[in-house]
Parts: sequence; C-alpha cells; structure tokens
Amino acid sequence: MREKDKTITANYNDTVPKGHKLIQFSMSNSGDSSAILRIKQIIDETTDTIFSIHKKDLLVNPITYIVPAVWGRVKKGDLNPKQKNIFLSIETMVRNVIEIMEFDELTDSQRFSIEYLIRGLVISKITYLIASSKTNEQNNL
Repeated sequence: MREKDKTITANYNDTVPKGHKLIQFSMSNSGDSSAILRIKQIIDETTDTIFSIHKKDLLVNPITYIVPAVWGRVKKGDLNPKQKNIFLSIETMVRNVIEIMEFDELTDSQRFSIEYLIRGLVISKITYLIASSKTNEQNNL
C-alpha cells in the first residue's frame, strides 16, 4: 500500500550541484492527482480554444507566429492585436497553473523555469494542431 503523503523532489541520484536549491512539493494520494488532471485540463482547454479562435491566422502565418504570442514579446515591433489576445489567454492560464501547484514560495528563477516549461508545452501543442490541421487539409484535397 502507498504512503499517504510523500515528498518528491527533482533530485537525480541524490546529487545536487552546490548552490542549487530543489523545489520540494508534497504529493498525496487524495488531491494531487486531481490537481494534475486540472492542470492538464486547463492547458488542453486553453490551447484548443486558442487554436479554434485563431485557426485562420495560425494556418496562413509561419508556424513561428505562435511563439511571440505565447511569450508576449517580439524581437522588433509589437505584437499584433490577435497575438496580444493569445498572450493574455496564455498569461492567465500560466498564473492559474502555478496557483494550482500551491508552491509556498518561488524565486524569480524558479518561476521563470516553470513558466518556460508551461509555455514550451503550449507552443508544442499549438504547433502540433497547426501541422495536423494543414496535413488534414492537404489529405482532403
């Protein structure tokens, strides 16, 4: 039988580089699986909604169009209004996901790392939807 409350860390082979802190979080059988499912649901719903609302623009622009929209930044100039809309949706989703994780305290570096992983996942999911949709359209011709 599983223990009711376990502490999981990102520790690999029990070695931690000097000066690095590991984020510890509690994982119990009761609530954490539902939190993980909730996070998955929020990310899936957000990416699916963004794709369905902006499908036309996502399909006609280069696949890299989504990256500045997810991060809220472009190298030169400003985001267009549709990219700003996508960014606001992503920003809200990222905050909600981090809230669900219930971290006591995060450094700026830890927060950025978590956001990097979430935003990277979102970019992957949306680019997959774009590529899949283009493939389906080509197969239907």
